[in-house]
Amino acid sequence: MTDEEVRQIAVDMGLIFNDGIDEVAHKLVAPEFIDYEAPEGSPRGPEAYANTARWMRGVWEDARWEIVDSFAKGDKATLRVIFSGRQVQDFMGVPATGRKVRVQHIHIYRVEDGQVVEHWAVRDDLELYRQLGAWDKPLMGAPKPAPTA
Repeated sequence: MTDEEVRQIAVDMGLIFNDGIDEVAHKLVAPEFIDYEAPEGSPRGPEAYANTARWMRGVWEDARWEIVDSFAKGDKATLRVIFSGRQVQDFMGVPATGRKVRVQHIHIYRVEDGQVVEHWAVRDDLELYRQLGAWDKPLMGAPKPAPTA
């Protein structure tokens, strides 16, 4: 496969999360697919990936993964995305806040024979938790709150 074909497959994976098109998971996600972002022992394959996407869209109203940069070399493609949405259900121990978030992710996909066989991700979870109010450390350089009496 060409680098552009590999990149396009990674971009098309967004149809699963952004648009909820489960058929794309069954077309592009290999049966032996491993998602290294998922907890150890999690189910593998296209249906597991589609389930994760459905869960995320349930937790986050108006969830979007906007691709900012993408490139591919050999059998791997990398996407830098901005995730946004409004939290309407519990997420990793944080009760629904109703708050909107906007954070960066990096996703790496390995493609073999036209299907994704591996996925890695780096998410800015500290910024996500800060925006949800679950982590109160201020941003660097932000003014410190005035002491209260």
